[in-house]
Amino acid sequence: MQPILSRENQKIKYASKLKNRKFRNSEHSFLIEGTKILEEALKCPEIIVRIFVDQTKVEEYQELSEKHKSLEWYSVDTKLIEYISDAKTPQGIVAIARQPRCLWDELIADSNLFILLDQISDPGNMGTIIRTAWAFGVDGILLTHKCVDPFSPKAVRSSMGGIFNVPIFSSFGRQNIESLKEAGFSLMCSDLNTNNNYYSLDFNGKIVIVIGSEAHGVSNHIKTQCDIFFRIPTNPQVDSLNAAVASAIILNEAWKQKMDSSLFQ
Repeated sequence: MQPILSRENQKIKYASKLKNRKFRNSEHSFLIEGTKILEEALKCPEIIVRIFVDQTKVEEYQELSEKHKSLEWYSVDTKLIEYISDAKTPQGIVAIARQPRCLWDELIADSNLFILLDQISDPGNMGTIIRTAWAFGVDGILLTHKCVDPFSPKAVRSSMGGIFNVPIFSSFGRQNIESLKEAGFSLMCSDLNTNNNYYSLDFNGKIVIVIGSEAHGVSNHIKTQCDIFFRIPTNPQVDSLNAAVASAIILNEAWKQKMDSSLFQ
């Protein structure tokens, strides 16, 4: 590993700037922090730009660096890891990765299940939903422009590697709704103002599950385009469920139905 000793090093400065959303978007890159997520990313090593390792943990990551010796590896002072890291307690390894490309026409060509997130503002929720979508076989995640950045450090950490395994289309708009409808998709919207329970629905076929934030719900311009509205029945004393929890409950039901139906095909 090559040593880097100064905060003034351009590679260190560049990495630190990636904590800013505008810079991430302009560079189409983002930070990866932690061993498990990096190991998942290294299944597609071509997306890795460079990797920084705390000099006190070089031996711990020696085997991994030798396995991927074609990549750029740097050993840095603990304070430099803390400088580029967004985590309160850095794990001693930070990497820069390129954001996976997601082309709309390719995404909808062979897909059957999407989750559309509208106005999700918490990065922890975003990352957890990405992880859940990966677990339950979602073909892609669609984000309206008011959503938190899925490539923010906290969202990436919370996704636990899901960010590399589920396509994410982050500029979803009205024109995309039209093309989904033309492709035969039905939009199924989570909504507290209905008596239609989620477990009574058929999630087979081409489906888009629409989830809004706890604070604002699904915006009206998307609601007007939805075909079916449903709710998760809960204790009436509870206002609503966390968006990530609601997503998990619904996606699990969709997964179960699709798995059950595949047994009879």
